[in-house]
Formats: sequence, C-alpha cells, structure tokens
Amino acid sequence: MSYQALYRTYRPKTFKEVAGQEVIVKTLQNALLHDKIAHAYLFSGPRGTGKTSIAKILAKAVNCENGPTKDACGQCPTCKAIQSNTIGDVVEIDAASNNGVDEIRDLREKVKYLPSMAKYKVYIIDEVHMLSQGAFNALLKTLEEPPKHVIFILATTEPNKIPSTILSRCQRFDFRGISPTDIEKKLKDIRDMENIQITDDAIREIARYAEGGLRDALSLLDQAISFSDETVTVEDIYAVSGSVSKSNLIQLLDLIYHKKTTEAFSLLNDMIEDGKEVNKIVSDMIATLRDLLIEKNVVFDAVRPTKYVEALSKQYSNDRIYFYLDVLNGTQNDIKWSNQKRAYLELAIVKMIDHQNIDRIDFQEQVKMLQDRIKGLEFDISKLKTTPREVKRIPTEDGIPSKEVEVPKSSEHKKPLVTVEDVERLLQNGNIQKKELLLKGWDRLPQIRDAKLQAAATLLHEGKLVAASEKELLLVYPDRINCQMMLKPNTKKLIFEILNAKTKLIEDFICIDEASWQVLSSSFAKQWREGNKKPTLPAMDLGLYEENEESWQPGSVSLAIDFFGKDKVMIKE
Repeated sequence: MSYQALYRTYRPKTFKEVAGQEVIVKTLQNALLHDKIAHAYLFSGPRGTGKTSIAKILAKAVNCENGPTKDACGQCPTCKAIQSNTIGDVVEIDAASNNGVDEIRDLREKVKYLPSMAKYKVYIIDEVHMLSQGAFNALLKTLEEPPKHVIFILATTEPNKIPSTILSRCQRFDFRGISPTDIEKKLKDIRDMENIQITDDAIREIARYAEGGLRDALSLLDQAISFSDETVTVEDIYAVSGSVSKSNLIQLLDLIYHKKTTEAFSLLNDMIEDGKEVNKIVSDMIATLRDLLIEKNVVFDAVRPTKYVEALSKQYSNDRIYFYLDVLNGTQNDIKWSNQKRAYLELAIVKMIDHQNIDRIDFQEQVKMLQDRIKGLEFDISKLKTTPREVKRIPTEDGIPSKEVEVPKSSEHKKPLVTVEDVERLLQNGNIQKKELLLKGWDRLPQIRDAKLQAAATLLHEGKLVAASEKELLLVYPDRINCQMMLKPNTKKLIFEILNAKTKLIEDFICIDEASWQVLSSSFAKQWREGNKKPTLPAMDLGLYEENEESWQPGSVSLAIDFFGKDKVMIKE
C-alpha cells in the first residue's frame, strides 16, 4: 500500500515544522542550547496537538551527532535511524496496552544498559495515565533518579489521573489546542504542496471542526478528498463530519422562533434521514446560538466568523438565546444516557416553541418593540407641534376652490443639521483604520464613571458606528429622537470630551436614523459594486433641523399666556 495518510506524511520532523506550540518549542530549544536537559518530561494536552511528535523531535535533538543544537539536522545516521524507528535507543511504549507492573519492572532492568548508538536512551511513554497504580509505584524510583544516559518523556491527555509523586519529578509542559488560524495556515500549505482543490470556506470549517487538533483536521481533510468528486466544498465537510449545514441550522432556529412546529419537525426529520446524529444536531445548535450571542453583543470588524447569523441576531433578544441554550444544554445531558435521543430533541423543540418562559420573552420583546415605536411617534408629534402651520386651498378637478385645509409649513427656512451631502462626503472619504481604532474602546463607554459624562457616553454607546473619515464619524440610531439629542451643542461638547480625552480623534460627527441609513447605504454599496468609486447618494430629507430652544418658565406663567395671550402678560422679576 503506497498511499500514506496526510497526518503521517506531514507529521513534523523538526521544531520549526511544529504548529501552534511556540512557547514549548522555544523552551526546549533554549534547554538544548544551554545543555540543560531534564531527566524527565511530562507532555500533557488535548489529542492531536503534537505531544508525541515533539517527543520524537526532542529525542533526535539530544542525540544528533551535530549537537548541541536547537534542532536536529535530520541528516546524520542517528537522526535518520530515530526517524525511521530502526534504533533501539529510542523506545516508544503504549501505556494503554503495557500498563502492568511486569512491563515497568522490565523497563527498570533495561534502563541500566548504556545506549548502543546514540548519546541518550529516550523512553517515550504514551498515554501514561493508563498505567496501573502498581506500575506507577514501580516507575517512581527510576523516574526520580534515572541513570545519566536516560531521558523519560511521558505523554498524556489526562494529567489529573497521574499521581502527584510522578508529577513532581517531571518538567511539565501543557500543550494548548492549536488555534483555528494556525490550523488554517497549515492546511493551506498542504493544499499548495499537494495541489488539492479545496475552497477557503471548507478549510475554515475543517479548522473549526477540529477543535484544536491538527491531526483531526488532517484526517478530516483526507476523508473529504476521498469523498469529493473534484473540488472539496464546505458541504462535503458537513457530509463527512456529520455536522449540520449552517443554512439548515439557521432555518431550524427561524422556524422555532416563528413557532412553526410542523415545519421544524419536518426539517429535523430530513436531517436525521440524511444521516445526521441527534447529538451532533444538538451540539451544532448550541454552537450556532453561541455565535448568535456573540454577534449580537460583541463588536467585530467587518470580517468575522459569526457574520452568517447577522440577520438572525436582529430579531433575537438575549433572554431568548439564554432560554434556548438552557433547554438544549439540558437535552444534551439527557441524551447521553438515553436510547430515545430523537424524542428528547423533539421535546426540546416543542419546549422552545411553547413554554411559559417563551410567552414571557415574547411579551418583553413586543413591549420593547412598542416602546421603540412610541419613541418614534413621540418624536414625530413633537415635530408637528413645533412646525408652523399654513392654510391652503385645495382645488377640485373642475377648478373651483374647495374648503381651506391646514398643512405644515415647509422646513426649508430651517437650517438642516445633517444633509445627504454630509453622509456622501463621509462615506467617500472612509477610513477603516480610524473606525477600527474607535470600535476598540466602544464597549467601554458605559463604564465611564465621570458623572458629567455618563449620560452622554451611554447615548453615544447606543449608536452604531457605521463609518469614519479622518476627522468625522457617522452614527446610526433607531429613531431621530436620539439623533436630535446627539446633535445638540451641549451634547456634542460632551461627546468631544469623551472621544478626544487622550488624543484628538475627531472634529465632528453626524447622526441619521436607521431607515434613512438603509436607503443611503444600499445605494452607496450598489454603485460601489458596479465600479463607481465615488458614489452619489439620492436626494432625501433626513428630517434633522435646528430647533429653537424655549427657555423654561413656571407653569403659572404658561397658563396665563395661554389664557390672556402673550401680548397681555408682563413678567416682573
């Protein structure tokens, strides 16, 4: 059989090939350079993170004929013999199948003999936590005071099962799960070397599914290549890994949200018939809700892994997400010990659709929606009250004037606070770096403790920073009330004090409401996609004008003015 699995082909042979364990690699290399080799090491961490690979690399490095060096040459006879497993001085022991006292006693007898070819005899004991208590006791004395020519490297995924007497005699290295970014980089390197046809989305999904294990990632890639006809796509990854596609998960959650029980059960049935395990469906739903919670509450840059749930996050409240997570977490625990896994998931879906807690959450969401609408109506009413009225005659079709009607006067005589030209100028001169810099501190705005600035900071935080130029910001609010408040001179003064506290970041800002932003941003984006790098925005009234601030006066004065008329009332100090 000529084919070799990818995880074996690309198993690291030198320290520089190791992915994601920079701290451990640097520590071991420095120890090699300064000839401070310990007699016993403990490598602990999740599967597939490089414990055994680094153990073999360390065995080569200490025995390399060109040493001491921070990495093995790989060319001398000793390095080649260790790499091909043809040397008796480097011994790999599987503790899962050699966990008895007799095996360890045999090892104790053999460590006395000098190495035949190398400088050190290296014993790599994998899954050392599987040794029996008697075997640990037999190993203890040898591990504490081994011969000078012996190095022990113990590897385990469960260090909590190792006696403290063993732990205290080893230098411990905790391997971390390899980050998705490092896994993606490694997979792309292998893709280029092997000329594999695979999409970037598929690589990203493999890195996410691997959960920090590079070996798992390479095994899944190998399996997907065999499954795929030509190019490996993200759907191929879902098929071979048993994961549920993101589109199906979003659709299922949307059906649950809209209380469509029949359709939700039908989609669940399709998933199960397609070979998806109930355990995997539940865990993938939990992962999607986690992404939903992050998308809703954490500020990200434009490129983010949770962007696929952006639309869904706008209709979900935090309370709803928490409730769904509680239900699914309980279901995940229940199905571990049950043969009726599907029944538990179906019951969970019904509970997520029809439960008294959901009724309470629905009520709270409706109240919030009504409050937002009331704010908008209050703002419109306040505008109507302050807008002068004029009388016009509306002619009929035959030209005879009809009755007089009262209509609002135009606001043309008022100076607009924000115009479409302002928005257009800011978008055309957008500065992504400035926006990213401001967003880094956006979540800390509510934490401002200065009593004078707290209200303004809270109001600023409620706005959505959608664009920034070198000197200006564009903020979007759900309604015009907040925009009007933000654009008041006193408020602007406080906002400048907040944003320019450490260094001068902006000279001005503008605000518009969400509805206006949707129209303008859609037009801008459409023209940009068509190749116009200086889009012009459609003319529209943003409804934000300077208002005449009325000074406060006692209620009795207001009543007198209303009753007698302003020209008849004289106020004496």
